[in-house]
Amino acid sequence: MRRKTRTVRSKRKQDWKSNFWIGIIVLVITGLLVGVLVFLYSEHVEREHIMSQIDSSLRKADSLRDAGSFEEAIDEYEDILKIVSPKKFPDEYARTQNNLGNAYGYLAGVKNKEANLEKAINAFQEALNIKTVEGYPIEYATTQNNLGNAYYGLAEVRDKGANLEKAIHAYQEALKIRIIESYPIDYATTKSNLGTAYTRLAEVRDKQSNLEKAITAFQEALKIHTVERYSSNYAMTKSNLGTAYRGLAEVRDKEANLEEAINAYQEALKIKTVESHSIDYAAIQNSLGNAYLDLAEVRDKEANLEKAITAHQEALKINTVEHYPVDYAMIQNNLGAAYSGLAEVRDEESNLEKAINAYQEALKIRTIESYPIDYAMTQYNLGIAYSDLAEVRDKESNLKKAINAYQEALKICTLERYPLDYATTQSNLGLAYRGLAGVKDKESNLEKAINAYQEALKIRTLERYPLDYATAQNNLGLAYRDLAGVKDKESNLEKAINAYQEALKIRTVESYPIAYALTQNNLGLAYRGLAVVRDKESNLKKAINAYQEALKIYTEEKYPIMYQIVKSNLEEAQSKLQ
Repeated sequence: MRRKTRTVRSKRKQDWKSNFWIGIIVLVITGLLVGVLVFLYSEHVEREHIMSQIDSSLRKADSLRDAGSFEEAIDEYEDILKIVSPKKFPDEYARTQNNLGNAYGYLAGVKNKEANLEKAINAFQEALNIKTVEGYPIEYATTQNNLGNAYYGLAEVRDKGANLEKAIHAYQEALKIRIIESYPIDYATTKSNLGTAYTRLAEVRDKQSNLEKAITAFQEALKIHTVERYSSNYAMTKSNLGTAYRGLAEVRDKEANLEEAINAYQEALKIKTVESHSIDYAAIQNSLGNAYLDLAEVRDKEANLEKAITAHQEALKINTVEHYPVDYAMIQNNLGAAYSGLAEVRDEESNLEKAINAYQEALKIRTIESYPIDYAMTQYNLGIAYSDLAEVRDKESNLKKAINAYQEALKICTLERYPLDYATTQSNLGLAYRGLAGVKDKESNLEKAINAYQEALKIRTLERYPLDYATAQNNLGLAYRDLAGVKDKESNLEKAINAYQEALKIRTVESYPIAYALTQNNLGLAYRGLAVVRDKESNLKKAINAYQEALKIYTEEKYPIMYQIVKSNLEEAQSKLQ
């Protein structure tokens, strides 16, 4: 009995001890759990507080950006990025980087374009480390579209081809998500951006294929940007489409593509009126004028040039020299080109004077210091207008003005920096000097003409620019033949003959029959002149052969005037041979 009593007491003692330690353990665990919960709660509260601060700061930064205070907005975004990180606040980090990229993009339009666009690109790329196509497809597409815009802008500053390719790739990435069925508005926006990038890339390489891609992209955008639902976007997309068609007209189907361009611009002008969208109206009118200017080279020259002039004058109602000096100068340059073309059809003197006035207006803004490339272009155009006017009146003074204009252009269009423009300007300078030689200082001006043609031939080689090579050689031959009338008759006529023979390597009867006939007639004149100095019979026979070659093309039926001229030259050579 006692034994049993002791045993029970022993068990109770053991139970008490066990319960005591269990209680301690439970208490500790409970304390730990409470501590963890308190810690988690406090961390949650702190996180919510930080999140509230971030959200407030983002709203503030976005407001500053939308108000145009880009630098203040950037400072605010940068402060946010000191708090958030890709690990702790990935969504907020990505959102901030995307918005920061937009702010840098806007700031690039105001100053430090290259540096700010590079910062924008870096910010968008940071955002894309978080906003992947798998995890956040919508945000991924938005950021890719923004990245494309930044690369497009950077292409205007440097590495045009490479940056446009990057822009195109970004837009194509965005379009993997922005499909027409799910996101029609975003689809149209990105398609429009893509079309613009392809249009610009066509200026660098693969002109036809890139313009065709641009046209397809714009047409896709127009499936959404209809005139009824999104009239403003419709108008701008139509304007961009017109520009793509005008570019394509330089490669193929000139007339048809220019008509498409004109139709697109006219559609845009139904929305972009002078009353509602004056700036866009002016830009589209200028583009329309350029399209008519190009179409005038194909058909209805006078009518299309008059339409070009009207369009440019419409643009100038908005783009005045006081308010939009750069655009004013561009349009005046285009207007000058239209008047120069019209001078070839009617009222030569008055239209050339209008062209010269337009170019001079452009040069009030396009100074050599501020806009050297545009300055050179307009000076070149001015030189052509003065050269043409010299054929109507005041030959000497107008040719001197032409020469001065070409020389001004050559201050920018150097052999090293702009070889093609250098060659073209030197060629026209040679023509002006040769014309001036007919009025005064024949020998020195002919020597200057010859030097100018030789400078042009440094670029216009037989291998690279065969047609221009042939033209320059023919002109060189004319200058040497003229110089032979002043000095060194034999050697200069030999040089003339050699130049004409070089031209005839390209100007064959099969490929360029009119140019062939013209050069053959010139060659005949040179041989006839050489016959006066030496080898009379053989040189006259060569002259006769050259004239006969020319008459294969210059038939009495098709070219009665040239037929009579060459026939007279032939008869004179034949009479001297007898």
